Amino acid sequence: MVVPAFGKLTPSRLSERIAERIESLILDSKLRPDDKLPAERELAVQFGVSRSAVREAIKLLEERGLLEPRNGRGAFVTLPEASDLSSSLNVVYRMQGWSVDNLHEARWCLESFVAALAAQRATPEDIARMEAAIAVMDASLDEPHSYMLADADFHAAMASATHNPLFLVMIRPLVDLIQTVGHEEFRHGQLAQRHKKHKMLVECIKMGDSSGAESVMRDHLNATRRAFDNIEVSDS
Repeated sequence: MVVPAFGKLTPSRLSERIAERIESLILDSKLRPDDKLPAERELAVQFGVSRSAVREAIKLLEERGLLEPRNGRGAFVTLPEASDLSSSLNVVYRMQGWSVDNLHEARWCLESFVAALAAQRATPEDIARMEAAIAVMDASLDEPHSYMLADADFHAAMASATHNPLFLVMIRPLVDLIQTVGHEEFRHGQLAQRHKKHKMLVECIKMGDSSGAESVMRDHLNATRRAFDNIEVSDS
C-alpha cells in the first residue's frame, strides 16, 4: 500500500483537524477498508504534531466507526456498522430533545414507502429472511428482548428487499432507536395482535401487492404509536 502524504498542521484543535484529514482520505478511497494506518510515531512526524494529538484523532475516528484497533497491531480502516449509526442517532435524539412523535412520523413516512417498494422488488431470498424473523417472533411473544431483536431483523430484511442500500442504512438505526425509547411497549400486551401485521405484510409482498403492503404497514405503525401512547398514560 502506498502511504498518502499527510502534511503538517499548525496548532489549533489539532486532533480534530488530524481526524478530518484522515477521514477525507478514507472517503476519497485513498485509504480503504482493512488498510493499516502508519504508527502513531510516524503519523506525528508527518503531521508535525505530538503523538498525543494523533492518539486523540484516532480515538475520534474509532468513535465514528471509521477506524478500529486490532489486537495491538495498530489502527485499521473499517466500514461503519449499523450499530455506530444507531448510537449516533440515539445521542442526537437525546441532545436535541426530539419527541417520540418526531420519530414515529419519520418512520411512518419512510417505512410505508419501503413496504410498497419491497413488494415490487423482493426476491425469494428476501422473503425467506423476513419469514425467518417472523418465526423467531412467533416463538418469542413472551420474551420481549428476543422479540425486539427479531422485530428489528424483520424490518431490516424488508428494507433490504428494496435493493436500495440507503433504506437499510436509514431504517435500522431508526427502528433501533424507537425500540430503545419505547422498550416498555414490548412488555404491555397486544404483541400477538400487532405481530399479525408482520405476517400480513409478507403475504402482500409475496403477491407483489404494493398498495396492500403500504396500507398494512401504516396500520402496523399506527398501532405501534398507540401502544406508546398507552404506556405514557399508564406512567403518568
